[in-house]
Amino acid sequence: MALHLPINAECNIQCTFCSSAGRNGDFSIAKLKSDIDADATGHVQISGGDPLLREPAELLELVAYCKKKGKIVELQTNAVLASRCNPKMFALVSKLVDFYNVNFSAHTPKLDAAVTGVPGGFERRVEGIHLMARLGARVRLTYIVHNANVAQAPEFVEFVAGEFPDVEWIQFSYVKGMGRAKGALGVIPKFEDAAEPLNTAMAKCVEKGLRFDVDHIPVCFVRDYKDHHADYRKMRLEQPGVHLTEKQKTGECEGCDLASWCPGPRRDYVEVHGALRS
Repeated sequence: MALHLPINAECNIQCTFCSSAGRNGDFSIAKLKSDIDADATGHVQISGGDPLLREPAELLELVAYCKKKGKIVELQTNAVLASRCNPKMFALVSKLVDFYNVNFSAHTPKLDAAVTGVPGGFERRVEGIHLMARLGARVRLTYIVHNANVAQAPEFVEFVAGEFPDVEWIQFSYVKGMGRAKGALGVIPKFEDAAEPLNTAMAKCVEKGLRFDVDHIPVCFVRDYKDHHADYRKMRLEQPGVHLTEKQKTGECEGCDLASWCPGPRRDYVEVHGALRS
């Protein structure tokens, strides 16, 4: 569990799968600090929009405040602006955060531009991740599994293994039917169509010695890698959380040997596809 803490609504890219598009709220320093004070999880996910668009001194103030309160700090960003940030400020932030969570859902400039709507962003993203690594920060890459990139998931693993030896792990996160992807049949793939390339990608992670996790797809579709499944681990530990409310078992889950350790498909997936399986 973690406190999800958006600190702005603005973003510099327009991902087709963005679950936070249209987000608004009170992003004042006072309100954000109040949310941090009220947090009982001990883990704060600083997000946006993209947090690197926040005024640099304010971003540093918020990260430092989290650390002062003893929090694990995860900073979620697309990394496009990392190498354009004030170098001193970015170095300080990089020393304070526990890890960067970088949305990186393509392995080529062409696919990246199609996914994000920003030509040239791929190269800046690669540059930003290398900068984070040089500054000694831990980096997780989040690959949002959706229709445009699911077939290329194994190639993404090959790309990461060759380009980013210092990246700590990959999270394969199935697209949420929220924000820009709400009700989007063209964005949200069927589980049975995604299972083969996703399992192949995870097999490649094992082959390459890359740490990985998977989330937001029912455990039955990735059963060989269930120990890497975020919800499976949470339910084995009987942890509370949103995974128990944003997902719901269907009639197809009855009799499954994994039913006790899987919350089922996301509700917004069923809204689009109608069932666990077609």
